[in-house]
Amino acid sequence: MRKIVLFVFLYFACINLLNANDSVFVSIVKNVSIKDTQETIKNAELLKEELSKQNFTQLIKSWKKVEALYFAGDMDEDYIDTPRYIDVFHNLNEDLNEQMQRVIDSKDEVNIALFKNSFKTINALEYVLFNDEVISKREKELAIVILDSIISKLEDINEVYKNYVNNSNKSKKWENSLLMNTLIASTYRLKEWRIAEVAGISSKYKNNPDSKRDEYNLSKNSLEAIKAILDAHKKVMSKQNFKNFYSVSNSFEITKQISDIQIYFKNIDNEIVKIKNDDLTKANELYKQVINLHNAYYFSLLEQLSITSKIVDADGD
Repeated sequence: MRKIVLFVFLYFACINLLNANDSVFVSIVKNVSIKDTQETIKNAELLKEELSKQNFTQLIKSWKKVEALYFAGDMDEDYIDTPRYIDVFHNLNEDLNEQMQRVIDSKDEVNIALFKNSFKTINALEYVLFNDEVISKREKELAIVILDSIISKLEDINEVYKNYVNNSNKSKKWENSLLMNTLIASTYRLKEWRIAEVAGISSKYKNNPDSKRDEYNLSKNSLEAIKAILDAHKKVMSKQNFKNFYSVSNSFEITKQISDIQIYFKNIDNEIVKIKNDDLTKANELYKQVINLHNAYYFSLLEQLSITSKIVDADGD
């Protein structure tokens, strides 16, 4: 028995030693990106089995984590646009809900009716499942085809991540730059698209709050999406059981910056609990706290890590 215990101890010690040799980025891809992508695939499969609100919410929460830390397009340029085949929030100039109603009413075969990429996204799926209290036979058939498409894209992403982990040949500077620029772009979209535009804070919708601009207005999952995005950020910046920016803060000389970020996370969480019924129209204080997090990434952490930001403050995920 003692030999078995010793073997197990040595096995995990060796695993930890191997993981310690990973770069911060590779560690995050292994422990966050791959796991979250696989979790999203599992949740999509569960939703196929039972088209319930609870299962849809679980899919949203896991997908938002994948989307928040999407690196696959930089690892392999063939997958730059893959997120847009899964999620078109803020990337369409057409009324997707109106078009999906036409798809539902159409007599065409399901695969023919879903001829546009945007018709096979989570946003389209939300309308199919939540436009009415009862899901019709036609809507069930549409939902299954949409989910199959989403699962296929997620499996592609998962393969890109696994290939990178097994064959990574990029410099640590490139990896850290990608990681930081992804976080900065994510907090920009979080504060401007998901909060400011709904609360009437943005220049485009100044003093004109409207909950219809919520990311998931029909299913009332907009706040859950925001929390999931922040959870993804915490996996990079807060204490975890794998290597991330928190665990290397001393050697990277970013202890103060990481400490400040923990305070911003706490402040954001305190504001989130004040929001009821998925109503982000009065999320002004939440917006201010997310600005603090965004600025901590953009100014303090980037400067200390000597990384140049490539964020473009424009539409497009």
